[in-house]
Amino acid sequence: MVVVILLLVLGAGEVQGRESSTTVAVNIQESIAVVSWPQEFLNLGGGLVPGGEVTSPELILTVKANSPWGIAISCDLPNGRMQEFDEVTGAYVPDGRILTNPLQWSVGKNGPWQALSSSGSSLAASQPPTGDAGQEVRFFLRYEASYSDLPVGPGRDYRMTLHYTAGLSY
Repeated sequence: MVVVILLLVLGAGEVQGRESSTTVAVNIQESIAVVSWPQEFLNLGGGLVPGGEVTSPELILTVKANSPWGIAISCDLPNGRMQEFDEVTGAYVPDGRILTNPLQWSVGKNGPWQALSSSGSSLAASQPPTGDAGQEVRFFLRYEASYSDLPVGPGRDYRMTLHYTAGLSY
């Protein structure tokens, strides 16, 4: 009797297999991320004498992008010339002194050099997608002092703020 019940249980029903599928789709958006920026404050040093020049250490931005990209550099002063700054008030001195020459930038330590301006210049243009490794953009800053550049008092120096704009399809 046990054998008959087992046969009935095992052979009684027929299992029918069914198939199904799932189609998976995804659309990747164009994207750019700057994962590291140059330091927020850079002192090119004191004691620069007229006729001399000072060059910054190498500055680096690291970018990750999955589409063509580029980076522009600009400054907050229209002519690229640093202006007298009061460290106590944290602001440019109204009607303060302005340096004779513009601050310059280059992707090579020995140039060619380009003057900074508020309208911007391309640090990197039409760059290919970087992949997960990213890509570094390296550049330098330089200032050439003039005898028309006047010393400023204690608590003051000459400054400007640089702006970086990273974008796709530059």
